[in-house]
Amino acid sequence: MSNNLLWFMALVLISLWIMYITYKKTKFRHNLALYFFTMGLAFIMEYIVLILGGAYTYYPRFFSNQWYDDVFGSSISQAFFIPSVLVAIAAFRIPVKWVVLIIVAILGLEEFFLWLGIYEHNWWKSWFTSIILFVSVFVVKWWRNRIEGRGFFFQFVTIYMTITTIFQGLTFYLTAILKTHHYTLGLFESPYQDHIAFSVFIWLIYAVLLTVIIMRFYRFVWLALLFFADFSFHTILIKMEILHVSSCWHPIYFSLMLIILLMIIKKMNSKMFA
Repeated sequence: MSNNLLWFMALVLISLWIMYITYKKTKFRHNLALYFFTMGLAFIMEYIVLILGGAYTYYPRFFSNQWYDDVFGSSISQAFFIPSVLVAIAAFRIPVKWVVLIIVAILGLEEFFLWLGIYEHNWWKSWFTSIILFVSVFVVKWWRNRIEGRGFFFQFVTIYMTITTIFQGLTFYLTAILKTHHYTLGLFESPYQDHIAFSVFIWLIYAVLLTVIIMRFYRFVWLALLFFADFSFHTILIKMEILHVSSCWHPIYFSLMLIILLMIIKKMNSKMFA
C-alpha cells in the first residue's frame, strides 16, 4: 500500500467514526436518507467539476490509470468524508459558530493534502470549497427537516440520489477493477474520461425511471419489463459499438444486477421512510 493511499484510508476511518457516532446518538433512518441525498449532491457536483471540468487531481496511487485514481480519490472525499460531516452537523443541529470552525478545519485538511502532494488544484481554488460547504450545510439541514415530513417530492429526490450513487459506484468498480465493460463515444480525448462521463450520464437519466418504478410501479410485471428493456438497451449499445463487453461479462448481467439492486433499494426506501 502506497503512502499516498494511507492518507486517503485515514479519511475513510474518520468518516466511519463520524457515522458511527451519528448512528449511536440519533435516529439514524432519517440520517441514512440524508446521507444518500448529500452523497448524491456531492456526486453530481463532482461529475460537473471533476469529470467534465478537470478541476483538480487526486493521487491516491490505487490505480495505474489517473482518471480512475481521480474518481477513487473523489469517492473517498465526496462519498465518505464530506457527507458524513454534513450529516453529523445536521443531525446534531450544530450551531453556526461551530460550523464555521468545522469548515475551517476541512479547509486546513485540504491544504494539508495539497502540501503532501496527494491532491492538486488545476483551476479550483480553496475558497470555492469553503463557499460550497457553507451553502451545503444549510441545504442539508433544511433537507433533513423535509425528510422528517415525508413529502413525496423529498422522498423521490432522496431515492433518486440513492440510486444514482449506488449504481454508479458499483459500475465504476466493475470497470476499474474487473474490466467488465467500457463505453466509447469519442467526446473526450481520453478514452477513460469518455467512459466515465458517458456512464455517469446514463445513470443520471436511468435513475429517474428507476425511482418512478420504486415509488409507484414496483410490481412483478414492471420489473420483468424493465429487465428485458435494459437487456435490449445494452444489446443496442453493443451493436452501435458504443458499449464494449469483456469475455468474462455478458449484457444480461447488467439486467440481473439492476433488478437485484432495485429490490435492495426498495427495502432501503421502506426503512428510511417507514
